[in-house]
Amino acid sequence: MSDMPIFALQEHTAFLASPRKHVLMLTNHGIQEWKVNPGLPDTGGQVVFVNNLSDALVKAGFKVTIENRGGYPHPLTGERREGIHYKDTHQRMVYLEDGLDEFVRKEDMHEQMPGLLVALRRFIDDEGTPVDLIVSHYWDGAQLGVLYNRSRQGRVKHVWVPHSLGAIKKHNLPPARWVDLRIDERIAVERNLIADLDGVGATSSRIRQSLKEDYRYIGPPLFLPPSIDPQRYHPRQVPDTDEVWDFLSRWSGLPPEAVRECKIVTEISRTVATKRKDVLIEAFAVVQERVPNSLLVVSVDDTKAELAGELRALIRARGVQNYVATYVPDEVLPALYAVSDVYCTASVMEGFGMSAQEAAASGVPVVASHLVPFVSEYLLGEDVEVCEFEGSDQPVRRGRGAVVVQADHVDGFAFALEMLLTDDELRKEMGANAYHITIPYFTWPSMVATFLDQIGVRPEDAAERAYASAA
Repeated sequence: MSDMPIFALQEHTAFLASPRKHVLMLTNHGIQEWKVNPGLPDTGGQVVFVNNLSDALVKAGFKVTIENRGGYPHPLTGERREGIHYKDTHQRMVYLEDGLDEFVRKEDMHEQMPGLLVALRRFIDDEGTPVDLIVSHYWDGAQLGVLYNRSRQGRVKHVWVPHSLGAIKKHNLPPARWVDLRIDERIAVERNLIADLDGVGATSSRIRQSLKEDYRYIGPPLFLPPSIDPQRYHPRQVPDTDEVWDFLSRWSGLPPEAVRECKIVTEISRTVATKRKDVLIEAFAVVQERVPNSLLVVSVDDTKAELAGELRALIRARGVQNYVATYVPDEVLPALYAVSDVYCTASVMEGFGMSAQEAAASGVPVVASHLVPFVSEYLLGEDVEVCEFEGSDQPVRRGRGAVVVQADHVDGFAFALEMLLTDDELRKEMGANAYHITIPYFTWPSMVATFLDQIGVRPEDAAERAYASAA
């Protein structure tokens, strides 16, 4: 480690010397880094989740090592992904090298397991830092954790957070896609892993249901959904001088004063077909004719050239290019949610619905497809009104904090958006409900405390051992 910068060497020394209990966080695929770029391949909600969970565990009294596959150039900077990278003295990221110097998609991580296991064992053994808890993510992280535990003399408690399951994906996708995504192989791996785990942390009730029905999992019913940092996302007054107005002006073409008068609809997600951004754009184009002062903020990543081109062409074809902003950097998100009137996601493939959750924590009502678990299971609530509208046999459902629309139903999304954008009192009431449904239950301190209690791990154990040893 002598080639480390002095500040990193100091952090490294402090990390190794800390008596805190050590959590090994296994997340192989995608581009895990402290500043997340969700436009990169296989890099989305799970990457954000892992970073947030690491922060929460550190605040609870642990130290955390996040493992990610490296050994190849970063797709944006070209910098080789290697070594240890510290965020502070209690959390770090290590990039393991398996001998292949190129990116590997998450579906094809099977072949990388032997090399990753060798690299992980070498890293842990050379450093000599005890591991007190393994938390793995997705099927590939779980497989590495199981293989590592089998290779040890004494096993470590291992909890898996799947984020999705092969059986759910198989149900949601047409058979023509199963082979390319290696879904049956993935399901077989997931089923074989379960016997070696100490628990599975479901991120939604749909995953919990699938674990029971499709995998015959009878272990402890752990629940660890995405949660909120309430210091980052909360209702707030955004002054006219805030940079979010200039940002929206630059990307929409409207003057800042005109943007401030708009009803703003927001959508934040990766640019992939399953997010159905085209459905949202089509619906917004209908609404924009009826609510002329409406503005859509939808994230479109130009590195996904083909789909991004199609979405931009659709925006032009519908004539709403002056009322759509398509670039959304992470630093503007808290203020953007706060100035949004409605958050809308038409996604048909959602593990939970993290962006909808962030918007709700900011006091914003949500319109979503019926396939967004956080919305349909929590924001909708039990007191649901079925809203029929002319020309459609697919009514929308209005609940306490959200309106749920049948997936891919453009007219349904347009109806729901118009309903909220034209009724200030309803929008305000549903936004307040969305906030109270989300906060304080879906906050990281609350969720992590419950999770640790369920798995029987206390952060103070390591410190107590160190004190007893010194005595």
